[in-house]
Amino acid sequence: MATEVLCGLTFRLLLPVCLAAACAFRYNGLSFVYLIYLLLIPLFSEPTKTTMKGHTGRLLKSLCFTSLSFLLLHIIFQITINSLEAGKTIEPGFNCSTWEKTLRQIGFESVKGADAGNVIRLFVPDIGMFIASLTIWLLCRSMVQKPVTEDAAQCNMQFENEEMAVREKLEPDDALMYEEDLDDEDGGEGEFEETMKLKLLRRIASLASKLREFIGNMITTTGKVVVTILLGSAGMMVPSLTSAVYFLVFLGLCTWWSCCQVFDPLIFSCLCVLMAIFSAGHIIGLYLYQLQFFQEVVPPKDFYARLFGVTSLTQTNCSSTWMIIKNQELHWYHHANPILLLVMYYTLATLIRLWLQEPIKSDSREDDKEIACSPIPMTAERRRSLWYASHYTTDERKLLSMTQDEYKPSDVLLVTVNGNPSDYHTIHPTLPLENGPAKADLYSTPQYKWEPSDDMSEKEEEEGEEEEVVTQEEKEDVKLHALVSVFQFIMKQSYICALIAMMAWSITYHSWLTFVLLIWSCTLWMIRDRRKYAMLSSPFMVFYGNLLLILQYIWSIELKNDELPQVSGFLERKEPGELASKILFTITFWLLLRQHLTEQKALQLKEATLSEVKVRSEEDEEKEGEVAEEEEEEEEEEEDDDEDEQDIMKVLGKLVMAMFIKYWIYVCGGMFFFVSFEGRIVMYKIIYMVLFLFCVALYQVHYEWWRRILKYFWMSVVVYTMLVLIFIYTYQFESFPGLWKNMTGLDESKLEDLGLKRFSVAELFTRIFIPTSFLLACILHLHYFHDRFLQLTDLKAVTSKQDNTIYSHAKVNGRVYLIINRLVHQDGSLPDITMMNLTASSEKEEDKMLKEAGEKRMEEPDGEGGKGREEKGKEEEEKDDDKEDDDDEDSESEEEETTDLRNKWHLVIDRLTVLFLKFLEYFHKMQVFVWWLLELHIIKIVSSYIIWVTVKEVSLFNFVFLIAWALALPYAQFRPLASSICTVWTCVIIVCKMLYQLTSIDPSTFSSNCTLPGENETKVDIEELKTSILYSGPVDPAEWVGLRKSYPLLVYLRNNLLMLAILAFEVTIYRHQEYYRCRNNLTVPVTKTIFHDITRAHLDDGLVNCVKYFINYFFYKFGLETCFLLSVNVIGQRMDFYAMIHAFWLIAVLYRRRRKAIAEIWPKYCCFLACIITFQYFLCIGIPPAPCKDYPWRSGNANFNSNIIKWLYFPDFIVRPNPVFLVYDFMLLLCASLQRQTFEDENKAAVRIMAGDNVEICMNLEAASFSQHNPVPDFIYCRSYLDMYKVIIFSYLFWFVLTIIFITGTTRISIFCMGYLVACFYFLLFGGDLLLKPIRSILRYWDWLIAYNVFVITMKNILSIGACGYIESLVKNSCWLIQAFSLACTVKGYRIPTSNVDCKLPSGEAGIIWDSICFAFLLLQRRVFMSYYFLHVVADIKASQILASR
Repeated sequence: MATEVLCGLTFRLLLPVCLAAACAFRYNGLSFVYLIYLLLIPLFSEPTKTTMKGHTGRLLKSLCFTSLSFLLLHIIFQITINSLEAGKTIEPGFNCSTWEKTLRQIGFESVKGADAGNVIRLFVPDIGMFIASLTIWLLCRSMVQKPVTEDAAQCNMQFENEEMAVREKLEPDDALMYEEDLDDEDGGEGEFEETMKLKLLRRIASLASKLREFIGNMITTTGKVVVTILLGSAGMMVPSLTSAVYFLVFLGLCTWWSCCQVFDPLIFSCLCVLMAIFSAGHIIGLYLYQLQFFQEVVPPKDFYARLFGVTSLTQTNCSSTWMIIKNQELHWYHHANPILLLVMYYTLATLIRLWLQEPIKSDSREDDKEIACSPIPMTAERRRSLWYASHYTTDERKLLSMTQDEYKPSDVLLVTVNGNPSDYHTIHPTLPLENGPAKADLYSTPQYKWEPSDDMSEKEEEEGEEEEVVTQEEKEDVKLHALVSVFQFIMKQSYICALIAMMAWSITYHSWLTFVLLIWSCTLWMIRDRRKYAMLSSPFMVFYGNLLLILQYIWSIELKNDELPQVSGFLERKEPGELASKILFTITFWLLLRQHLTEQKALQLKEATLSEVKVRSEEDEEKEGEVAEEEEEEEEEEEDDDEDEQDIMKVLGKLVMAMFIKYWIYVCGGMFFFVSFEGRIVMYKIIYMVLFLFCVALYQVHYEWWRRILKYFWMSVVVYTMLVLIFIYTYQFESFPGLWKNMTGLDESKLEDLGLKRFSVAELFTRIFIPTSFLLACILHLHYFHDRFLQLTDLKAVTSKQDNTIYSHAKVNGRVYLIINRLVHQDGSLPDITMMNLTASSEKEEDKMLKEAGEKRMEEPDGEGGKGREEKGKEEEEKDDDKEDDDDEDSESEEEETTDLRNKWHLVIDRLTVLFLKFLEYFHKMQVFVWWLLELHIIKIVSSYIIWVTVKEVSLFNFVFLIAWALALPYAQFRPLASSICTVWTCVIIVCKMLYQLTSIDPSTFSSNCTLPGENETKVDIEELKTSILYSGPVDPAEWVGLRKSYPLLVYLRNNLLMLAILAFEVTIYRHQEYYRCRNNLTVPVTKTIFHDITRAHLDDGLVNCVKYFINYFFYKFGLETCFLLSVNVIGQRMDFYAMIHAFWLIAVLYRRRRKAIAEIWPKYCCFLACIITFQYFLCIGIPPAPCKDYPWRSGNANFNSNIIKWLYFPDFIVRPNPVFLVYDFMLLLCASLQRQTFEDENKAAVRIMAGDNVEICMNLEAASFSQHNPVPDFIYCRSYLDMYKVIIFSYLFWFVLTIIFITGTTRISIFCMGYLVACFYFLLFGGDLLLKPIRSILRYWDWLIAYNVFVITMKNILSIGACGYIESLVKNSCWLIQAFSLACTVKGYRIPTSNVDCKLPSGEAGIIWDSICFAFLLLQRRVFMSYYFLHVVADIKASQILASR
């Protein structure tokens, strides 16, 4: 076995490689002889006992003799030429003489002056070929002489059958080792002990056998495909008149196959023979052309040499004839062409040899006996081939019949299921056979000779083997069924591949001919029933594609322009490599045509079948009724299995389809950005963005109008994209730029701004590929997902919760169970414990599945794996009448064990299913919570981001945003209008900014240059004036509006695009929540809280519920105090004129004291905040700088310096107002707006029930008289952790606040701090008695303290004009004032003089940080005083005093 494999490999691989190397190392007549041998080898059979006595043996002997003769002739020639040269019979310079040239081309060449490498190159081919051929001949001869042993055992057919039975139960690798063991065993036990060397040899032999088997199977099973591919590759490698034969044959074969026609095996065999002869002649011609004689007759650059594709790989130099000079002008494909031709020839010759093999008939009785008794008929190769022949299943034939041909059983040559002419010997190429046609039946059942006494056992063995074959076929059928389904789906969608290929062809290779494909594909894409019309036009696609390939092939031949002129825009000379990609595009046309014709045939067959239906007699129907019922039952069982598999595919398919329906529109929206912002900004890209912005704006403004026009919007996008493709494509032709200039009157730069520009090949591909991809995405959405998307997003036609896939627990449960169950076991599973709560119909389906599963388990008690089958086979072999009961008991026990294992495994799967369903449930709850959280806070997110953008980029454009939201926040009814206005205005800004980036807009043409004023016109220093916007450079008036040149544009538009996205997301949240509530029959919650089940009653019910309550209602309870703190924050951050105004408003609001009175004045306060932030932003914008007019406070008569201008927050070109201050004002406005809503909610009964009321406690209450009627529980005795926290807050917070007041008064030294110390000492002295007084008395003292705190904050803000604006004069003249009031500027941006030795600035003691902290705790303690909980503290203090007095 190992020797046969080794001989076959050396003859098929080693010998051709050596011959090819001998031909490639040198080019002369001797190597030409080796080339002839190289071409003859694939026509001869492999070395076997028979063939070594025939042609194969004579071929090896002749090769040995030829190579040895050439070697001897070389030696004789070298001796002769050196002798003649030494005797001066010939002249030394005989190179390129007539006789030398003749002898050199024959193969005899002088090596005088040659280097060692070239000497080796000239002689090694003959030496190597002699050694190789001799080695192979001796090896094969030794195989012939090897004696055959174990004749009796090999002739015993029963022994062979037992061997085969054991062989089939082994794995492939083990079986191969087993075969080798049987081939090499001598019958003794000692011979089974193998050495390591023998094992290594066996492994090598097995690998070699697998390699040979793989190559043989590739050639025999996919012979037609390989031949067709090689013909196409050889044809387009070097386009020429000679290679055109291959190319035309390739096109003919592919077109014939695409027409759904059958390849006649005889015709195809003849075609292969012709192609083999032609390719052999082509190889010989190419090789002979390397000789100097033929290159002189037809020069390499001659017209005929280029026309026929004859290339000179080497050249000859007369000064050194022994040297090979490579042709440097050749490309890689010129060198690859001969190799490809040789591979194609070998493939064709191998196929021909396999088709023509037949057994050798011998007259000798010894030969007959030897053949009859030889082990060859029952070798492993034969058994393997018979096994392969019996395992070609129906599904495999069905799969391969889609791509291969149909054959008639009456043909002379048999054809395998994958379309290759073959017979038994194509599967078993190592048979001792030689030339001649064969007529063996591939699918015939092998006949064995059995002894009569073993009939019953033989039948049982056959039944066991048949059952094993059936189970294996069933497993293969399952796999092939999936492959068939996938392949059928791909073939049905081949029209999509064809249309994409048409567009790819047109945009990859630019010409008028491919422009037809672009228009063709775009037209088909736009048609509703595009598949039908694509199928109808498939013949024309194939014809046009073949025409383009042929024309391109002709113009790819290496000819000059005067020999074959180019047609600009139509036919241009291209590289041969382009043919390969164009053939790939054409393959889609062939597939489409074949699918079209296949469907037509199926339809015609169906119609013919229906037309032949005849009415039968009642008797026939009654007779056939019973048979039909049995068949229906069997079909139902099969359909149930198929339905289970189809259910999984349907579930997965629906999930994927639902995902595409819901999210594909986002893909299309993202494609807008790729189209608009890729590369340079031009007009057609701006129009794309206009379309996108129009769609988004309409979606935000009016949802129903958006849904109505959405279809027409996508249609307009498709039409516009087609126009863009056509204009860009046609503009690349030479005549079109001039035509556009004459028609429009625009110069080249303006045409480039429109997007019309001639690009290079790579740039053109990018410019066309992106719009084309966008076109496909839009068309897919329009035709596949649009209608269902409209149904999904229809808020007026909301389906019930049970019909929805997302919210239906039963459907999700069923789908998850189905998928997991089918993935675990194909036969069914146990009932799912999570399905018990489903409907009665689902329970019936489960019962049906259980019954079917039980029946299958009873039919197959051994379950999965090969162990059960082996035990079953053994039981059938050993079964007799005495042991039937024992076997039944064993089978029942095995069935119970396998059932228990399955039960345990499926319990695990059921548990995993439950966990997965719980995960889905929690995930859904998290989604609901996130959507609700976004609904609560989206208005804050939107307004905050818009204000942040306006502050970061101060311009006239952004003034609209600030006005809209400054008015919308306090007045909630205007918020939807503000969102709509901001959306539309954002779209306008984006378009304007994109238009401003066009190169035709040059800011230098309308910018102004301002001149510096004279010394008498201003008091500002010259250096400071140079920093002004007016004089630092050219003034672009567009920057004041909000436009400027910027690259990259996407970064410049980032804020506006994000603003648009947030605005769209806001309205999406509201509509999603409306959709969700309509689907689930829910109402909008009364209070906007996170924990809906927490109310005021839960406030005193544990620490956790208390925390939840304050998460829900913190702003409801403490929103007013939060607004006061933010107002103080504005004052401390700004410390300017408008901070002083905020301080006055804070005093006015606090003066009202009572919450109800504050609520009455609160709308006016909100209006003030909205107006003041709007006015301040207007000051930040200022006047346009283009007129070169400065502000009046910068004139010579004004006494304003930069610090005063900054404190007054005046607009200025040198010191611009800081717009970041407006962020603090906006935070205050936002909280004030929310507090206004809170004041309105306090008057709603439903809110008061949920959150409690915010009514202030009666001022005249006394703790002793009201303690019994206190509505809040007593916490003094600390029954829980919550009570402990209450004691800390309500009992000891007062003393902690006094500590804060003391720290505020002592951390700094100023007149204002004295007041804090006085107040602190007063409350320390009389605080105990004060707590026992009525609430009105307590609040009177405490409000005075709050008033003093606010007074200090206000005075520090007023005095900051001196600390920041006039600090220089104060340092020089009034240092005492600085020290008394701790005057120091705490805001950055002011020009502060350096510290003076005589007057140090108290920078560390300035500011209102501690005043703000004190203010916060004072407000908190005031709320404590006004709480019902505080009455319990007062009552406890009073009780303690009474007990102490006793």
